[in-house]
Amino acid sequence: MRIRKLGLISDTHGCLLADVIESLRDSQVDLILHAGDIGGSHVLEQLDEIAPVVAVAGNGDPEMYHELPWDLRLTLGSRRVFLCHWYDNYGRIHPDYRRVVEEWSPDVLVYGHTHTALIERRDHTLFLNPGYAGPPEPSRERSLATLDLATLDARLLRLSREG
Repeated sequence: MRIRKLGLISDTHGCLLADVIESLRDSQVDLILHAGDIGGSHVLEQLDEIAPVVAVAGNGDPEMYHELPWDLRLTLGSRRVFLCHWYDNYGRIHPDYRRVVEEWSPDVLVYGHTHTALIERRDHTLFLNPGYAGPPEPSRERSLATLDLATLDARLLRLSREG
């Protein structure tokens, strides 16, 4: 299977609402990357009904620590993608992952943890945090992202605050 379009999601915290499922289906993604704080295998099973899923554990996934890696280096076509949960801890960059970016030079780094969406190019690497896709809270933005691997065109998809 040729992978062209990725669905990027993070911080579902055990809750996968209809707007998330609908957005991923409507986007016709070939593969979903989950950047941790999944909240249970039932979330991955639901996502797998849309497209194959690759996931890493987050700090909020103690029950999955022995099932999932903390980070992954993926080669998807000609693109190098680094997937982790805790790259940026509110301004503190994980030292091991800083080295990965410097030495492996991924085309894309996908991470979660901060609950704040970000799409930013820094030198050779596209840094992408799809944001928070968990239970709705009136004061919290909810989002996920898509990425075209051929063009590295990333798009943020805003989700409802009510669910």
